[in-house]
Amino acid sequence: MFLGPRFGFLQMFFLAVFVFFAVPVSEAQTLPSAPVDVTGDWQVAWQGRLGTEQCTLKLQSKDGVLSGTFQNLRGTSPVSGTLKGNQISLDVKFQGARPYTVRFTGIAEDGKLTGTSQATSVGTSGAYLGHGGEIVQPDHPWTAKRILTQSSKK
Repeated sequence: MFLGPRFGFLQMFFLAVFVFFAVPVSEAQTLPSAPVDVTGDWQVAWQGRLGTEQCTLKLQSKDGVLSGTFQNLRGTSPVSGTLKGNQISLDVKFQGARPYTVRFTGIAEDGKLTGTSQATSVGTSGAYLGHGGEIVQPDHPWTAKRILTQSSKK
């Protein structure tokens, strides 16, 4: 026996406990077993540079690819993204004289979406210029709750 003749039950027990707690849990084990369904309407609250903004997100999902619209006081913007397990990533493309994209990343679970957002693809448009002319791209927190419709309440 490779462990030696004196390797007893207690040593085997402690070895098993050590291996159990020492081996890291793989990413695959942390993802939900069933795909998360994010299709539908969501009420979003996200922290922008000027405060909390309320908006509506409409999502469609097919094989982990997301599409939809993001509607706020300034209009409707197209959304594209991905869903891998419960990890969500959405790009909202704001149009106008100074177009830019905001990437929303986070987790989908228990009828909620939570995470952070950050401006991307700003380039030289001046969309996110700060007071001194610097481009400001901090992470901003966001949350979303599913909007229940009459058909989803049944």
